[in-house]
Amino acid sequence: MPFADVIGQDGPKKKIRTALAQQAIGHAYLFSGDDGIGKRLMALRFAQALSCETPPASSQPDSCGHCRACEQIDSGTYPDLLIIEPEQDKANPQIKIDRVREIERHVIYRPLLSARKICIIDDADRLNANAANAFLKTLEDPPEHSLFILVTSRPLRLLATVRSRCLTLRFSPATPAEFEGALALKQATATEDARFLSRVCGNRIGVALRTDLSELRSRHDRFFDLCRSETLAHTTAVLQQAEELSKAQPFPDVIDWLSHGLRDVLLMTLGTRQDLLLHQSHILLLEQIAASLTPADVVELMDLLQTLEQAPTQNLNLQLCLENFLFRFHQTMHRDAA
Repeated sequence: MPFADVIGQDGPKKKIRTALAQQAIGHAYLFSGDDGIGKRLMALRFAQALSCETPPASSQPDSCGHCRACEQIDSGTYPDLLIIEPEQDKANPQIKIDRVREIERHVIYRPLLSARKICIIDDADRLNANAANAFLKTLEDPPEHSLFILVTSRPLRLLATVRSRCLTLRFSPATPAEFEGALALKQATATEDARFLSRVCGNRIGVALRTDLSELRSRHDRFFDLCRSETLAHTTAVLQQAEELSKAQPFPDVIDWLSHGLRDVLLMTLGTRQDLLLHQSHILLLEQIAASLTPADVVELMDLLQTLEQAPTQNLNLQLCLENFLFRFHQTMHRDAA
């Protein structure tokens, strides 16, 4: 059953199925939640359930997943479905007013095959000001046969007047068990790798499926390279590492592996169970690091890391901030050797 393709999300599924069963479908929905947790997939499954030519005999509304309508919706070629996305080749992707005009042209005519003319707007928060205001006019007086599904991980960036005209369904990450089970079905993944991805990706199955595991582990191993006494032993080494990290793209990935590494060090200083650690293959090194540190030492580094994270948005010199962080990092990690 296609709704089963969406991992977890029992609350949104129940509300959508209830609306389908009672034929009480609103004209606009806002699917809100983290990236990679099934919002867009749910929007497509909703469209299929409305349009399926051979729906399964079941007490729960669903779609067959293999009729012409279901297959065309999956491929993006169904005539009664329009999918709008931001420009993908821009530094600051936006949805511009010409796409809203396309929406208007799509919904003005009655559906050809389905019960509704459906429009899915992915990353709807990327509507620029002109586009958002134009779209608001359509939402204020929608054609009775139209259905709008707005998908976003940043709902507060949408106009409040747009949000107020939508029924909001909030999506949450899967549970660890749901995540690991889904990953096992979709790709062969060792248990330790599945747990690693679960924690790093925040149980967001969509994020995990587009993640290169070996590259991810390589990035996280960088933290332990920095922990070794020889890596940052000299000023020139610190400057070189800072320059290299300042050019890493995307920079939030650097913050990510540094914060996950410090998290494990903090847990070790607190005497937490080792099975809760993210970096299982580095437990011996974590024990050595934590032996000479207090939780307060690690928290101080985490505070510095938070400042470092804000550097790109506060017009601070990123390389200088990294140098400061790495000097303090090395001094803290190897205080006994000083």
